[in-house]
Amino acid sequence: MTADDAVTAAGGDEDLAALNDRLMAKNHALAEALNRAGRELTRAKSQLSRIARPPLTFATMVRVDSSGVDGDGVRYADAEVIAGTRRMVVPVAPSVNAARLEAGRTVMLNENMVLVGQRDVDTVGPVRIVAQTLDDGRLIVRDGGGAVTLVRRSTALAHTRIESSDRVVVDPSARLALELLPGEDDADLVLEETPDVTFADIGGLDGQIERIRDAVQLPFLHRRLFERYDLQPPKGVLLYGPPGNGKTLIAKAVAHMLSEGSGGGGVFLSVKGPELLNKFVGESERLVRMIFARARERAAEGCPVIVFIDEMDSLLRTRGSGVSSDVETTIVPQFLAELDGVERLDNVMVIGASNRIDMIDPAVLRPGRLDVKIRVDRPDVEQAGQIVRHYLTDDLPLERGVDADALVGVLVRDIYARDERRHVCDVCDERGRWRAVHLADVVSGAMLKNIVDRAKTRAVKASIETGADVAIGVDMLARAAEDEFRETVDSILDADPAQWSRITGLDAGTATRIRPASAEG
Repeated sequence: MTADDAVTAAGGDEDLAALNDRLMAKNHALAEALNRAGRELTRAKSQLSRIARPPLTFATMVRVDSSGVDGDGVRYADAEVIAGTRRMVVPVAPSVNAARLEAGRTVMLNENMVLVGQRDVDTVGPVRIVAQTLDDGRLIVRDGGGAVTLVRRSTALAHTRIESSDRVVVDPSARLALELLPGEDDADLVLEETPDVTFADIGGLDGQIERIRDAVQLPFLHRRLFERYDLQPPKGVLLYGPPGNGKTLIAKAVAHMLSEGSGGGGVFLSVKGPELLNKFVGESERLVRMIFARARERAAEGCPVIVFIDEMDSLLRTRGSGVSSDVETTIVPQFLAELDGVERLDNVMVIGASNRIDMIDPAVLRPGRLDVKIRVDRPDVEQAGQIVRHYLTDDLPLERGVDADALVGVLVRDIYARDERRHVCDVCDERGRWRAVHLADVVSGAMLKNIVDRAKTRAVKASIETGADVAIGVDMLARAAEDEFRETVDSILDADPAQWSRITGLDAGTATRIRPASAEG
């Protein structure tokens, strides 16, 4: 072989080797592509298998119906379950330990209705109120409409203490109590606070304040003397009279007084009466029980508790009066049972306020319940001066050369003037007799405060416009009184005569007609 032939042969070997390398690389890439395609196909099959899998059915476990071992040595079990409202006995899959199935837990059924898994108790469902607990542990529960149902307990509640008025979650078929709910939050019904109102903040009610001090302060602060003289403290106090004259302020001042006298531990529970009225049977009574239970709980800590019920006539209306629904026929007995029932109300006093004492059930008002009744009437001239002086103080920017006492005197004389300037309207009674009504006949503590606030508002607006403090003077107070007078006239002329006279305490509800002051008889 010549040298040229040798060179040619060597070049051919190199070409073959390069070709072989290229072929091997292609084979490797092809194999890798085939592997990727295989993996994607496997994933697609897995996804398709999961998508095509039959759905599972949720059910509630009731109990293991039967279990054992058959003739071939195979262990089996059947379980009673409830799916929706359908009650069934289904087989338990061999992969599920029947001994660990618990009543009330959620279980899964496959397409063949075989129990294949167990989950936790469902966290949602209908809520029922417990009416009674039977000796065998079963519960009589009540729905919102008052219908009662007998239910079993789930395994989770088997040893739980459940009392009347507790709330439980039941399964959709209402056969099992699944969960005990915490006590209902009554923050929307009861305002618990220690008010910062004192008797010094109330003007013109010295006589009423003295009476309520005797009724409330003495029993709490001088308990030993009451025991020494075998004297029972009053259970309740009723503050009644026309609106806007300080009934609520007195109740708050009592709570503040007791709080100071007991070392800061007094509690004031202000009940939102209208929110206790519930259309569902038994619900209003349950709320009344809850409020008094809370009062007893706080009183057991050694602190005095005031349960204040504003607008008491809306809650404890006369039974059979026909002026409202029949809800008062059950609320009133429940309230009375809490007030003087088997459970004592030590350290608890009920204070009620009402504009319409005639609408409160007589059983609530009798001695031994609301023992002390204090009328908070409209202020006279002297009392009005004390009230206005409380809001018109010497530290305000006052007109030069005029002190606060002089301004108070001028304003009160203007308001209580019995002339045509302050002639509000004429009222006709049942016998056809007309009488004139002046602003002095319908004035209230709230109205006096509002007149002073009107003058202060005018002074603030004038100060903003001028850039300097504007003094409050006689003219500013006169304009404020005139504005209040005009609004009072408008509100009275649009009112129902009988209802207006009952609420205001004027003519005891005998008014039949109201006419403007300028009209002729």
